[in-house]
Amino acid sequence: LPIRGHPSPDTDASIDPPPYDAQPGPIDLQLHHIVSRDALVVKIQPPKVPPKPISHVACDVVLVIDISGSMCSSAPVPGEGEDTGLSVLDLTKHAAFTIIESMDERDRLGIVTFESESRIIQALEPMTDGNKEQARKRIRALKPMGSTNLWHGMLDGIKLFKNEEDSARVPAVMVLTDGEPNHMCPAQGYIPKMRSMDPLPATIHTFGFGYSLRSGLLKSIAEFSGGNYAFIPDAGMIGTVFVHALANLQATFATKASLKLRYPSSLEIEQMLGDSVDKQAAVSAGNGQMQLTIPLGNIQYGQSRDLWLRLEGITHEKQISDYAIEATLTFEEADKSITTLSSARLGDSTTGTAAALSADEAVYHESRALVCNFISSLFLLGSDGEYRAFTESAKIAEKRLELAQLIATLPSRHLTDGLNKSLMEDLSGDLPRGQISLAISTPEFFVKWGRHFLPSYVNALTRQICNSFKDSAPLQFGSQSPLFTACRDRLDNAFDSIPAPPPSRAVLRHNGGRQARSLTAAPSSMARYRNASGVCFAGSTLVELASGRITEMRKLKRGSRVRTPLGPRKVHLVLKTKVSSETLYRVGSLLVTPWHPLSMDGKSWDFPANMFDAPVLYTGFIYSILLQPDGRPDAHAIRVGGVAWGVTLGHGITRGMDTRAHEFFGDY
Repeated sequence: LPIRGHPSPDTDASIDPPPYDAQPGPIDLQLHHIVSRDALVVKIQPPKVPPKPISHVACDVVLVIDISGSMCSSAPVPGEGEDTGLSVLDLTKHAAFTIIESMDERDRLGIVTFESESRIIQALEPMTDGNKEQARKRIRALKPMGSTNLWHGMLDGIKLFKNEEDSARVPAVMVLTDGEPNHMCPAQGYIPKMRSMDPLPATIHTFGFGYSLRSGLLKSIAEFSGGNYAFIPDAGMIGTVFVHALANLQATFATKASLKLRYPSSLEIEQMLGDSVDKQAAVSAGNGQMQLTIPLGNIQYGQSRDLWLRLEGITHEKQISDYAIEATLTFEEADKSITTLSSARLGDSTTGTAAALSADEAVYHESRALVCNFISSLFLLGSDGEYRAFTESAKIAEKRLELAQLIATLPSRHLTDGLNKSLMEDLSGDLPRGQISLAISTPEFFVKWGRHFLPSYVNALTRQICNSFKDSAPLQFGSQSPLFTACRDRLDNAFDSIPAPPPSRAVLRHNGGRQARSLTAAPSSMARYRNASGVCFAGSTLVELASGRITEMRKLKRGSRVRTPLGPRKVHLVLKTKVSSETLYRVGSLLVTPWHPLSMDGKSWDFPANMFDAPVLYTGFIYSILLQPDGRPDAHAIRVGGVAWGVTLGHGITRGMDTRAHEFFGDY
């Protein structure tokens, strides 16, 4: 192997790796013994920027796109109210156009689709202007049909890299699906089958859209290949997730990174980030030595990789200098096709000591490991290599108590630096933060979206990558990488500015008493589909007055007396808004926007998008109600459709875990 910065192999010095502080190689590899915590921190610091200015690192990207029938489903943006008739596949096409826009002739793109069968639409081709237009035409022509044959889609994606010369580009397969694979799955399971194959020529990055996912499988596939899994809960997140995924690829310093630790067998070193598909046990290296291998995958410019490891077996009679712990990192620089090696040694008293790790940083890495370990404990890794979430209410309740204890004792809890603060915000911050607590706050939340979101979050936290604009802790990663931020900003602008795709879904329009179905015009901007975060009723919705009579929402006016959970209240204001192609949920006469909190019993609240499965597209007027002032939140709800209580504006709940909480709509 070419060994950068090492003496030539014919010298005695080549027998033992030099200590990190004498290592002039491209990566700064450090070992830190945290005595008070019985821990070892391995810090891998790549260069901040490439040696020469570049717009991005060249990539080979194969898009593997699910075009099964469910991909024609509507893709409304939560909280925006408006649905422009776009489907999930429409937005996937737009994300693909964004990827194409960001590429140049140094990059190559391949396209594979899968439904009941898999089909190679385009081999890896350089993204010249002419080839870009051909790729766009092929993507525009995609139509949803059939079942979900994920396995053969993946195989064809991998196949495009076969018989390819090592191109010195970053290779990646990007798989997007909105459902569970249900056709031609390998009998022994995906991971066992993948283990029996030749080494993968590219990392596989999986993207799960919506809630009908086998997310444990998607995470396992990504983990096995050294890629990333990302959850896209709704249309508002599709842009930001794809933008960050490609920006990470375009900011890659090294691929195929792997760390080997060699240490005396009297010591025990254990990874602390929870279980993983690619986790390996330590093995004997002979001569009283053990060896632990930790696959790391890609490393980005300007973003360190930091491992918090439990270290046991050091006796009081001996110092750490009596135990030689050696670390060797192998990797391929993204623009080269040779393997490079970096080394460090802890316990070599002749070479000085490492620059001290700051106390706050040490606390952060310990806390990050504890959070990752907790999230991982919510999922069992089966013998088939697939993660499966706990779904029993009692188990989820037990985990809520564990989380409360973790939050109360986490080393980060009193620190105010950006890293430690971001971790606490994601654990227990006020909404829209605190997503970890929210994900297991009820069995219903966990089963619906928490079990899909948490594996995506822990992937970002473990691999130290920024995967969206949404969560505080992942947003810290890449912030010190000028190349990553430049790539992200360029992709961000491209997603917003590329002309919106023509909508493929028919829209239900209301004009007076008539209904008509038609295709809407494309939205003027795609920025709404790149959000990291409207509450109204249709005018025909029936509402109960204080007298017990029923009237339509559109007939309410200032001074009307309506029924609330706490008795009669007067209407103070009616807000009437004209909308086009609004997604509403229907239950009887009740037509309500997806994110308008409802309660069936006056006690527990939820969003219509979580409660009902009958969305319609609506054009007409929608209405919001403000009742007379009252300091009690329950005095701000009206009886609608004869089936539910609907929250009204100014209810007083502006923060916290209550579904009704909203900083603006809750402020009277």
